[in-house]
Amino acid sequence: MRGKKRTLAISRVVLRPAFTVCLFLSQFTSNRDSFFTTNRYMVGGGVAFVAAAIWLWTAASIRLREAQQADEVAMSGPFQAIRHPIYASIYILSIGLGLMFFAWAWFLVLVVFLPLWYWECRIEEEEMEARYGEAYAAYRERTKMFIPGIV
Repeated sequence: MRGKKRTLAISRVVLRPAFTVCLFLSQFTSNRDSFFTTNRYMVGGGVAFVAAAIWLWTAASIRLREAQQADEVAMSGPFQAIRHPIYASIYILSIGLGLMFFAWAWFLVLVVFLPLWYWECRIEEEEMEARYGEAYAAYRERTKMFIPGIV
């Protein structure tokens, strides 16, 4: 268990900054004259994704804090539909920003980092199952990871 916690800590220290740096650098692959794309539909879609991500992250964070204080598995609010709403919100936010900035490498970064985020989620799930046992295992069986009813 101790090795898993260390692996998760390293993942968080390396994965998140690397993701941020790669997204930042991907901006320089786009050949545009303005900060955002000039396509209003792309910007509008991006704003909708960003708003949805902020709502999901906020709702999930509030419910997670409540569950942690009660020392229980978060299973209500956004956690009722998916096991990792905060990670999902990161991707929804990134897609929204990618639409607004529209740099092709932005989406390449999202695809490349997807297995790494999945790996981090699996490590967290092992910790949760070790801590909460059957309660978490049952929750995991009935709730998808990222997209309700699909994945």
